[in-house]
Amino acid sequence: MIDEKLKWMLGKLPEWMNGEFTNKDDIVISSRVRLARNIKGFLFPSVASPEELVRLYYRIEDTLRSLKAIHGMRIYPAWELDELGRKFFVERHLASIDLFKKKEGSGVVIDESEKVSIMINEEDHLRIQCIYEDFKVEEAFIKLMEIDDEIGSMLNYAYKDTLGFITSCPTNIGTGFRVSALLHIPALFVSGKIEEILKETISSGIMVRGYYGEGTEVRGNIFQFSTSQTLGRSEEDIVQEFKTKIYDIAHNEKEARKELIEKNHTFIEDKVYRAYGILKNARMLSSLEVMELTSHLRLGISLGIIKEINYSTLNEIMLFQQPAHLQFKFGRTLKQEERDYLRSLFVRRKLTESGI
Repeated sequence: MIDEKLKWMLGKLPEWMNGEFTNKDDIVISSRVRLARNIKGFLFPSVASPEELVRLYYRIEDTLRSLKAIHGMRIYPAWELDELGRKFFVERHLASIDLFKKKEGSGVVIDESEKVSIMINEEDHLRIQCIYEDFKVEEAFIKLMEIDDEIGSMLNYAYKDTLGFITSCPTNIGTGFRVSALLHIPALFVSGKIEEILKETISSGIMVRGYYGEGTEVRGNIFQFSTSQTLGRSEEDIVQEFKTKIYDIAHNEKEARKELIEKNHTFIEDKVYRAYGILKNARMLSSLEVMELTSHLRLGISLGIIKEINYSTLNEIMLFQQPAHLQFKFGRTLKQEERDYLRSLFVRRKLTESGI
């Protein structure tokens, strides 16, 4: 049931979910930077034959094994993972859903901290990402460039002087660089200001996605904001423009929280304690319910309503209550009703351990 090669991840949070927040309001949960790269002389994964993808996969794998920039490297060919194992990687934000739509010639490489992951033969031959806690986008960017420089010294990237790096999707041509962040913005949602903020954000060239990225739904008031166009812009410019926009959104969320606590203190307090009551006493909980209810607790922590629990505990609940993680935790395939029951049991235990 449990892939032995994945067990080392079961007992811990990824470092980006376990760090100390410098923004104690818990608005920016994580920052991610990503590069798209292709190898000269090979077709894009979408049009290459399975045989060519497998051949390229092993070439890339051999190269990555010698990287010095990645510590505690582990490599997972997609064809060696069952459906549960593939969902496990998606739930940990280490790989996309699209990577596992094709098994042959694709895989994922991660480091021991889970801050670094590389997808092989997803939309491009390489998707290199670094994900850090909080809004540490510069630190993530420095690590990303270190890895890219080392790989680029060993593999011949597809590149043209007039265009930059050649990528499968035209919007990535140029630097092939994207930066994104996960933001928890419940006050904007509760206050009814979220639509206006999202409309303004999208019009400024920032994409808005769900919790697991493109094509997924928003869960627990956690939105993923991501840059779009890269052509004609440097990585540094993209980072600075993105930071400015995220700071604006975070400021609006702070103001919305301040307004809610000043004008609707009882309403917010009731919402927080109702969420706590359900999480502490329910005997059946869906994954979506847990995400929505822990969102209220996160807001309660930031507003000082609840002091007995911390963000790391909520992150642990958020991660391990997901379907694949829950089944790995209990060591067997579970039907939905079983998952809902065991999820409620897990949540109650974690809250009890926290002293609330």
